[in-house]
Amino acid sequence: LKQTEHGSSFWPRFSLVFVNDVGQNFVICDKCRTIVIYKSSTGTGGLKKHLASCDKNTLSNATQSTITTYYTTSKPSIIPEKIKKEVTNAYLEFIALDGRPFEIVSRIGFKNMLETVFKAGKITANSQSTEISDLLPHPTTVSRKIDQVYSFRKKQLNEWCKTINSYVVCGATVREIDENFYLHSFSLGCKPYTPANQTAPNVRKFIDDLLLDYGLSLNTNSFIVTDNEPKMLAALRGANRVGCSDHYINKALEHAFTSPKSNCVEVIQVFDIVRSLVENFRRCHRQIKLSRKLQTFSVTRLSGAYYMLNVFNITYNELVDAFSGSHYNDFESLDKDLLYHFCEFLRSFDEVITTLSEETQPTLHKVIPLRCFLINHCTPKPDDISGMMKIKLFLQERIMDKWPIQSEHLLATLLHPRLRDFSGDQALKDRAIELLQSSISSSADSSSNNTSSCNSSLSSSVDNSITPKKTNILSLCYDKPRAIKPALDEIMLWLQSDFSKDFINDDLLLFWRRDKDDFPSIAKIARKVLAIPVANTSVERLFSSTKITIGDRRTRLGAAKIDKRMFLQKNLIPLKNMFDSKNVLTTNELKRKPDNIHEQDDDSDHYASKKLKVIEIDEYMFSSDDCENDDYESEKENW
Repeated sequence: LKQTEHGSSFWPRFSLVFVNDVGQNFVICDKCRTIVIYKSSTGTGGLKKHLASCDKNTLSNATQSTITTYYTTSKPSIIPEKIKKEVTNAYLEFIALDGRPFEIVSRIGFKNMLETVFKAGKITANSQSTEISDLLPHPTTVSRKIDQVYSFRKKQLNEWCKTINSYVVCGATVREIDENFYLHSFSLGCKPYTPANQTAPNVRKFIDDLLLDYGLSLNTNSFIVTDNEPKMLAALRGANRVGCSDHYINKALEHAFTSPKSNCVEVIQVFDIVRSLVENFRRCHRQIKLSRKLQTFSVTRLSGAYYMLNVFNITYNELVDAFSGSHYNDFESLDKDLLYHFCEFLRSFDEVITTLSEETQPTLHKVIPLRCFLINHCTPKPDDISGMMKIKLFLQERIMDKWPIQSEHLLATLLHPRLRDFSGDQALKDRAIELLQSSISSSADSSSNNTSSCNSSLSSSVDNSITPKKTNILSLCYDKPRAIKPALDEIMLWLQSDFSKDFINDDLLLFWRRDKDDFPSIAKIARKVLAIPVANTSVERLFSSTKITIGDRRTRLGAAKIDKRMFLQKNLIPLKNMFDSKNVLTTNELKRKPDNIHEQDDDSDHYASKKLKVIEIDEYMFSSDDCENDDYESEKENW
């Protein structure tokens, strides 16, 4: 603040406002500290009116906006320790009273809600009558808002699906790598399987209907990743199917643990004893005394058996006095030495499955190297005990016979700058090069067909009898179309180039983003192949999220509402990142209510008759209990 030097009689009672030594269009009254707008073009009429009002009634500082309302300080704010403790105590009470997990504070949705409430608090700071209940929405409002947001975001996903040509379907997830080599992955929802049985025709129809809802289909430009059960092989006959690598590993482990034909008698005995003891002890209250909680596993995911065995092995000494009767006899008969070596052996399988289950980066190029690693890992050693030697031989044979190397695996490995030599396996490398040549030729043929069809349609309106004249004689020599680089030359250049400096942090998408222009034909194949995931773990994660959502206290949640919630949980953030900066849908489309807006919700019947009021303050929406208004008018602005 600086005193003014103007000649008007009003100025001695005001001070100019400066920010970083730059004068602003504000002045402050020296008496009541009120901020008044002032511009030289409008004169001092506003100052005169303020002084007349100020002399009669001095405003209280409690309701006066401060200068930080208009200008934020550049200095970092220091939160008082007392405020931090109060927030921590409130969060502790929230966890204790509502039964929420400790780590909920780190989740994106919780943080976004707190940021919105915090902004709302800034806006309503001067209001004396605002209560927190005025800001929180009614449960019925939230339920109906899910329907509206789902409808809006599904339209956006449909718009995106119309723009993609080559894509991968993995369970209920569609994936695509765009022209700039960014990987996009969206869930198509969590639809209930309604056919009477799981025959191949019914499974295929269910998949086709799910894709058709988004304008997609299984064609020559699409791939689908599924497990390797016979019904899936029959249902997807004729489609570009890639087998789930995690499923191959799980089936091999399942046969080793449970099938008498595996001849792994000692390992099967250890596995059965540990599983029986864990199932019995989990029902006992004494488990709370253990340093690690014993866990069972899912029969559809035998890789979880490693966690069960490993935790049991770690807590073995703590379990010595935990069993009695027949369970104590089983515990005493357990081969501790075999259990320890067995857990150490399975650790590598667990690491491979974890690596192949990555969804944010391409993983298809890792199949051949990791398959080779597991085969070598299963090679028996001279000092192996009998039980370990048997299971190693069985798993090695099982992996080699039942885990096939597909064409997509070969192409993905060849498209990796560090794996293109196939660790010296010339036979696999030659097969991959042949596949790459064939893929580039097929891609070029399809492109030429599309170009020729476009040219033929254009030539129908052009008089071909007129030959354009060259502007000068040099044009006859140089104005000729450039020949396209042969595919073989590009492949040879790819194989001979040194990328040791270009490949950083094993980020394959970043590498192709930088070098796509140097290998344009190969880059087109890379976009298709690298989008294929190794495993269909996205389906398993979707099922797990659904199980968490449908708890014992949420049995009335309908299938349609579950589908919408799972859709938003998986797609909301990527769709906001992709579309919110673009005006894909018009304002009228955003304002339009869904057709079922007045339908009763599955999980809020007892709230249906209660009316709601939505108070709009700037860009933030708040709900209270007065009248009903659920329009989705501000979604485009807020998102």
